[in-house]
Amino acid sequence: MRSFIPPPRLRSPSGRATKWMAAAESLRAAIDSGRLAAGEWLPSTRALGEAFGVHRHTAQLAVDALVAEGLLEVTPRKGARVAAQVQSPVAPAASRGQRRFPGFRLRPDPASARLPELGPGIIALHAALPDASLLPLPELRAAYGDALRRKGAAHLCAVDAWGDHKLRTELRRYLRRARSLVAEDLVLTHGSQEAIALVAQVLVAPGDVVAMEDPSYLPVRELFESMGAEIAPIPLDAQGLQVDRLAALLRKRTVRCVYVTPNHQYPTTVSMSVPRRAALLEMTRCHGVPIVEDDYDHEYHYEGVPQAPLASWPGASHVLYIATLSKLVAPAVRLGLLVGDRAVLEAVVHRRRLTSRANDGITQAALASWMREGGFERHLRRARRVYAERREAALETLATAARKVPFVFDAPAGGLAIWTQWPEHDVMALARCAYAHGVLVLPEAALTRRADAHGMRLAFGHLPPHAFARGVGRLVEAAKMKNARPPR
Repeated sequence: MRSFIPPPRLRSPSGRATKWMAAAESLRAAIDSGRLAAGEWLPSTRALGEAFGVHRHTAQLAVDALVAEGLLEVTPRKGARVAAQVQSPVAPAASRGQRRFPGFRLRPDPASARLPELGPGIIALHAALPDASLLPLPELRAAYGDALRRKGAAHLCAVDAWGDHKLRTELRRYLRRARSLVAEDLVLTHGSQEAIALVAQVLVAPGDVVAMEDPSYLPVRELFESMGAEIAPIPLDAQGLQVDRLAALLRKRTVRCVYVTPNHQYPTTVSMSVPRRAALLEMTRCHGVPIVEDDYDHEYHYEGVPQAPLASWPGASHVLYIATLSKLVAPAVRLGLLVGDRAVLEAVVHRRRLTSRANDGITQAALASWMREGGFERHLRRARRVYAERREAALETLATAARKVPFVFDAPAGGLAIWTQWPEHDVMALARCAYAHGVLVLPEAALTRRADAHGMRLAFGHLPPHAFARGVGRLVEAAKMKNARPPR
């Protein structure tokens, strides 16, 4: 019997037996509350009788009563169902929860500019995602099959908060070879966002100051704010984080940690210069301030070679290094990694055991097999070539568009997006107008509290050139509208 039908009250307040009336009332309450939806079939009268603890004929009387009321309708040889025209007077979920138990007092979300949802027909230029269609699916299917053949059900039973041992071994080899980072050990997480969240839980307390690049990645800023931290924004320039501004902050305030994206800074794509990196490491080490380094798309570099992570530098023991495979494989492959001080890793693993406990063992085993056979790096080489071609096509598209509306941009050395500046536009208003034209973009005003935000991040990686060009065309049409320009 379906559990959404409440059990009947078999006696009236006066004590008189009213079995069929109680069963009818239970069915009526299930319909009124929405537990039985319009058009939904009821169980057989025999099943209803067993659930209500009454004879099937008594259950039939209850059904007949609701048919007479128009709440149920009967189809020969099929049974009874809720009438299609019944409208359930159910309040929205939030108000139902508040009415039932006002003690649920939720903490408000941090105030921030929200982007609209990605709907049908909308071209997404806001998120720098990899193109999953570039994946060698036969290789991945073989890797999953290999993982199941080698250990079978063992991967379905094993739960390790550190992550699959073989994948951790493969990733340590890869980091040493591809990123010059020697990791004694690492923790695997559900994407880089969980890694950052876990680090924040073990480092940050309400009232702590967290220094971040400005503009920066909105979900991370909101994460720290949700924990009660005070965000200290540090401005950027063409060489990345302005370390002199951070130094001034460190002289005045106690800073709990510094969050940075030194390679392909989010969202501007600027890479932090070598002198700035050296100064950042030295001043944070002297002040005893940990660095949270988010190296989210290291491999997507097109001019020369990307700089080695901060965590690979001498004297960088206070750097907590975070990376993700979601950008390198596919967004749905939720796999991040954390490298750093052993005490921090152990604290993070303890936190994981209290929440998600572990990752998807099958996926981790399959990725370990894929990496061991060389497929992962072959895919990265192919994907990098495709993204380099798409970057060139995107730059040509933007150069053409810049002749129609006023904006400027620079060619990024790496990443899957291009940072543009629209000095004659209110970028938040332009983003809203662009959405009405069928394209979703990421304005700088959503990522900073500065009033002079004129930047916009346009992603090209996941789109073929013709789709990116179509999206930019819609953006240009929006930019020509008067409501996308600031008042003069």
